[in-house]
Amino acid sequence: MRFNPRSRLILATLAFGVFAWPFPSALAQSTATPVQPSSPQNLSDLTLANFFTEGWSDDYAKRSDPNGAPDMALLRVQTNFLEREFRADFFSEQGVNSTKNETVNVLDGLIAYGLDRRLMLSVTSNFEWTGSRVNNDLDESNDAVAARIQLIDVPGSSYAFNVKVTSPAKTLGNDLTTATYALAGWQDLTKYGLNRVGLYYDVALDSFIGPHTPGAKTTDVAYDVSLAKTWTAPDAALQNFTTFGELFDTTDTSGSFSGRNVMTFTPGIRTGIGHHQVLMAGVDLPVTHPRPYNWGLRVTYIINF
Repeated sequence: MRFNPRSRLILATLAFGVFAWPFPSALAQSTATPVQPSSPQNLSDLTLANFFTEGWSDDYAKRSDPNGAPDMALLRVQTNFLEREFRADFFSEQGVNSTKNETVNVLDGLIAYGLDRRLMLSVTSNFEWTGSRVNNDLDESNDAVAARIQLIDVPGSSYAFNVKVTSPAKTLGNDLTTATYALAGWQDLTKYGLNRVGLYYDVALDSFIGPHTPGAKTTDVAYDVSLAKTWTAPDAALQNFTTFGELFDTTDTSGSFSGRNVMTFTPGIRTGIGHHQVLMAGVDLPVTHPRPYNWGLRVTYIINF
């Protein structure tokens, strides 16, 4: 596997996130007059009715769910709340259904920063490499910028709108810029008798921008429905240990294969591992045929700040 200068930069960014995460909190402690965020327990409600008047001038804060239902970032579903985090994701497809590639691997590093209670910006660097069946392995890096707007944030429910633009990865055959628009939601299911259970869902539209070959798709639609159950307390050895399942589907809506869909089910686990750190892992299992790959492994590491 070759590491070009951009991929080395991505790996350096990941290393920086792992080793430099204590410094923001240390800097805040050394400041004479630190700005204190709003208390998560007494945050005002954000709704569409007060979209233009509420939240834009508030300090960043994330609401604590009073019932302890898991309102957290998972592996695949679009996140429904604003964040301040460093996140590293690794994904590997094994047994790819292709005459060219046997494996596809992706490593990315993301930095997200909530500016207030309504708006978050993020930057992602991606590094992808393939295990070839016939030729030399290939690798490529690309980048993405994104914004998230909090539409609704009330006790037990929240919705956010996400927009993301991803640059091409031409070495791997992707010559198009991808624009993604997604609506993400979350619901506490306690009132339905499900203690510490959260329901997540999103729908996303991908638009592929640039010169197309005849029959190539220009759009697709993806959706995700996920359930998560938290089993332990925030101060347990495995903090807020959570199990979850995610059903994810992508359907081509244009091109020669319009109507084709690929669906996967991803069971996973998530736990806090101290000082605002989170570790997640899951396995992608394709459920539609022909299967695009045999199985996929996902591992995510998050530092909240």
